Amino acid sequence: MTNNILVVTLSNFGDVILTTPVIMALAKKYPEARITVVVGPRARSVLQSSPDIHKIVIYDKKAPLREKLKFIAELRRAKYDRVVDLRNTAIPFLVSCQKPSPLFRKFTKVNMRDRHLEMLFAVEGDIPQGSIFRFFNAKDEVFAMRALEAANIQEKRDWVLVAPGAATERKRWPVEYFTEVIRTLHQRTGKKILLAGTLAERPVAEKIAAELSGVAGVICGDLTFPETASLVAKAALVIANDSALMHLGFELGTPTVGIFGPTDHEKYGHEGPRFRIARGDAEQCSCESHKLHRAERSCFHGLGPEKVIELSLELLNAHHSS
Repeated sequence: MTNNILVVTLSNFGDVILTTPVIMALAKKYPEARITVVVGPRARSVLQSSPDIHKIVIYDKKAPLREKLKFIAELRRAKYDRVVDLRNTAIPFLVSCQKPSPLFRKFTKVNMRDRHLEMLFAVEGDIPQGSIFRFFNAKDEVFAMRALEAANIQEKRDWVLVAPGAATERKRWPVEYFTEVIRTLHQRTGKKILLAGTLAERPVAEKIAAELSGVAGVICGDLTFPETASLVAKAALVIANDSALMHLGFELGTPTVGIFGPTDHEKYGHEGPRFRIARGDAEQCSCESHKLHRAERSCFHGLGPEKVIELSLELLNAHHSS
């Protein structure tokens, strides 16, 4: 009987979302187990509303040595039946564990979400089809609705939720393109637009909203991550750069268009009937970004509003008729 499971996840919001299928597969296979998850301090909120996680332990890689030793000591108080380490640290070998994930690993998958499940398979051998991770609870929904009312947004669901921000500037599709997409979708569908993201992304959202009087409501920075997740779950469509909200839309089963330029759509994109990848043709682009380090690439290879509008309407029409 498996009683204690330790999952070592990552530090950034989007990266942690990509590991949630591992947590749900374990919760489904071992419903009585106590699951402890190690996560970076910034992304704790991704996991905090989950009823399937018994304990969250914060690991701060920038913490002084004394704090890191306290962190290890806390983990060592428990004996684990399984340790699934998704960031390839020494943790599985510093704690008491019957079955750790391997230190040396060779992946056959390219996609990061698939790789995390591949690592779980290396520990378990068989993986059940996981349930949807519960990113929010009823209290989060109540507070999210109150925030919408405070922002004078009366609609309770079926908005188009747009996330024009991203962790870095280079991953952000041009503001004027988002504006054109929103204007066209509103004209064709009449749907209210929610501009979501972090407080740091609010100026970008407000710039878009200013061009679209009465069409878009700005909620960037107004909500916690679980509260935002509750809105994503009720949205008719999510349009986002390669970002946490794009991954969240996919995991919640909300129709989602992911906009890709400098980042690898095969590595960070998704497949499925409710997900579309919007990208330009890198081979036809004169930017020669293939000569640059990946961290320096910023080109969207000619991806314009027309393609994103087309994919958005395709998903909206399919979802409306289903």
